[in-house]
Amino acid sequence: MKLVRRDLVPNGPGGVNIVPEEDDDMWHAYNLISAGDTVKAATVRKVIREMGSGERKSDRVRLKLEIKVEGTDYDKEGSVLRIRGKNVLENEHVKIGQFHTLVIEPHRPFLLKKV
Repeated sequence: MKLVRRDLVPNGPGGVNIVPEEDDDMWHAYNLISAGDTVKAATVRKVIREMGSGERKSDRVRLKLEIKVEGTDYDKEGSVLRIRGKNVLENEHVKIGQFHTLVIEPHRPFLLKKV
């Protein structure tokens, strides 16, 4: 696991930028993240837009989201970590409070903030 940056206060809040490099790193990340933490990472979200004619069109949009963690799942076979929670940073595609699942894979950086 590559620790890109850390901003920690002893016995207090802080954050770390992490890049998991191996499959085992995914397991360690799973054990580091707990409910109530926030995680920020790049993700893909399906966005539905209405056209002027009333027709609906869906696109996949790549964006960065920060979610407050409500639960995590670890898929050992796929070496994937799924982090469920509510969005805490509003952008044009996702409102504050909407649910999203971040999918963390090896070599995909993320920011973990402990409260």
